Amino acid sequence: MLDQLKRRFSPSLVRLGAEGARPLPGGGTSGVLALVGRELCLYLHVDATRLPPRQRAGFVALAVRRAAPFADPEHDILWLNGHAAVWYWSRERVQALASGLGSSLRLRAEALFRGDVHAGDAEQLLLLEVVDQGELVQAGVEARVWRQGHLHATRWWPAPPDAAGWHTFARGVGLDGSRPPPPLETSRLHPRPLDAGNQLTPMAGQLGRRLPMLGAGLALLVLALLVAQVAGIARAAWEVRAVEQRIDLLNARLEKVITARETADAAQERIETLLALRAPLSQTRLLGEIKRLTPGSWEMVAWTQPSPAVLEVTIKGEGLDAAAIVSAWEQSPYLQEVAPAPTSGEGQLTLQARLTPLGEQAP
Repeated sequence: MLDQLKRRFSPSLVRLGAEGARPLPGGGTSGVLALVGRELCLYLHVDATRLPPRQRAGFVALAVRRAAPFADPEHDILWLNGHAAVWYWSRERVQALASGLGSSLRLRAEALFRGDVHAGDAEQLLLLEVVDQGELVQAGVEARVWRQGHLHATRWWPAPPDAAGWHTFARGVGLDGSRPPPPLETSRLHPRPLDAGNQLTPMAGQLGRRLPMLGAGLALLVLALLVAQVAGIARAAWEVRAVEQRIDLLNARLEKVITARETADAAQERIETLLALRAPLSQTRLLGEIKRLTPGSWEMVAWTQPSPAVLEVTIKGEGLDAAAIVSAWEQSPYLQEVAPAPTSGEGQLTLQARLTPLGEQAP
């Protein structure tokens, strides 16, 4: 009976992939939970350890808007000790794939329902499998790189990458590209996301069993405090005047310390904001890299950076091979997630790429 109630009040499951919506087994009738396929998502790692917990969500949302190559990003987060593993996608594209699923639709990243969290350093290649009408079908391969308990980088391929593909990815995330890729691991969807665990539950159970003992101890502690307070009233009254004088002196000194601290915090925040605006690579060096990599005869039409970490280039020429140019760009340690973009000019090709952050560039 309990299992029947769980199934009834749980949402029905759907996977949204490049091919459209695919129903998944095991769901109920309470709304629809759509898992956004890994092939529809881009990935971003955000270090929010220096921020208070209440400010971290807004900081991540701002970072996603800056990094997204589209104007309507939505995202899902896995928090790992102040580090945010963020998968984000285009709202318009996903809504088009989810048309007809109803108004009670909830979206979550499929990646949150696969694999396990690693506490240290690890590299993985996950073969994504989905049960479709009782048969297992593949949904691509995802590489994951874990560093000190947080997800440092990840990438998706439609099929297991060859040596060149793995070498390019490894160099882009600071790995030794000469080492072979890790063994392929089969990964099926988990019934619960990776962030669904509640570490407080065992502690709460133990606390509940010890409540009578804790109550008695607390009562004794309160009684002892009351006795000590009554005994000290006479002495406290005599010392009040001296304490008030000392408080006035300390307040004056403390106000100076607080003012200096606020000034230092504001200066540090300003410095960090300005450092975050630095481009991962100088324009001159980046232009030289593009000229070196791009094959064929062509000329530059447009060069823009919608954000410091995103590059958009439009070139013009006869017989431009978009696949060859994308493959050539991906060999660079400075460019990631290269993809062609729509363009209205005849004989023109527009490409978008994310610049590898300074801390991730291979020496």
